[in-house]
Amino acid sequence: MRGNSFGEFFTITTFGESHGVALGAVIDGVPAGLSLSEADLEVALGRRRPGQSSITTSRAEADEPEILSGVFEGKTLGSPICVIVRNHDARSKDYDPNYYRTGHADRVWQEKFGHRDHRGGGRASGRETLARVIGGVVAEKLIPDVKIVGFTRQIGPHRATTIPENLSRDMVDAHPTRCPDPAAAEAIQAALEQAKRDGDSFGGIVEIQISGASIGLGEPVFRKAKALLPGALMSVGAVVGVTLGDAHEDAQTRGLEFHQSAGGELSGISASANGIQGGITNGETIRLLVYFKPASTVGSMAKEGRHDPCIVPRAIPVLESMCALVMADLALAQRLDRAFACTEPEFSGNSEV
Repeated sequence: MRGNSFGEFFTITTFGESHGVALGAVIDGVPAGLSLSEADLEVALGRRRPGQSSITTSRAEADEPEILSGVFEGKTLGSPICVIVRNHDARSKDYDPNYYRTGHADRVWQEKFGHRDHRGGGRASGRETLARVIGGVVAEKLIPDVKIVGFTRQIGPHRATTIPENLSRDMVDAHPTRCPDPAAAEAIQAALEQAKRDGDSFGGIVEIQISGASIGLGEPVFRKAKALLPGALMSVGAVVGVTLGDAHEDAQTRGLEFHQSAGGELSGISASANGIQGGITNGETIRLLVYFKPASTVGSMAKEGRHDPCIVPRAIPVLESMCALVMADLALAQRLDRAFACTEPEFSGNSEV
């Protein structure tokens, strides 16, 4: 099978199955000299790992990373980095090889390949996403000035309306729902706990804000930043839609209202472009909305098994990582945009020689 690698200049290849020995990632295109440790990876994986609270699966995995290659004395070597995470709490007996779960990839995988790992969905399991988080840690080392923060905007009917300024991951992680609006967070938690008892599930919306990106990332034709970011996010299981900004609202807004300048009329920078103009970043904050379907496991299987009643809270670190992978790839690609960089002041015609 193909499709296990992502990126052009900064690339990640993920491997492993939900109930296999281990999962992991091989990351290539990483410059030498970046600081990287297993402790860095542990922090990020801890934000995604199962068993965090009453509204997540009870599968107990420590998700301890092991760096196998590409790092020496705490610094990247420039060679491929391989990291694995071993599985310890798989319960394969919970899965019937003759049963296809509706809403999962079981049936289509069988039809496509003729052979599948039925244990927990195998490679199609959401557990695969831990490898993306590993890649995201390394990617963020390459783009230290770029800040990527995702948060729960809505789950079921409960929507966050009061969002703090200068939002940080610590602020988002302060509540298990990852919703920074206290009133909405409490309502969401109660709804998810009830859904877990009922064997029901919810979908939701995540908002991602990317700030600090320089002007000029992305291409004007096929490798548009506005295409690569949604494409990366759509590769995450249970994601059913991604928009740059609130596309539904923008589509109903008059042009005179929508096309407002940022930084003065002559700046050429749009305040309403959500950070991307002509497929290229404009230096403003990039805002994305990511839509999730209700979690696929419902009914008696949800009551008896170990499943999330909503994917949204644990998916947020994964979405942030996918954005980091794209931004790091675009940052490396930008080095090829010009034959040389001019570091001298531009000649104005008024200077004396």
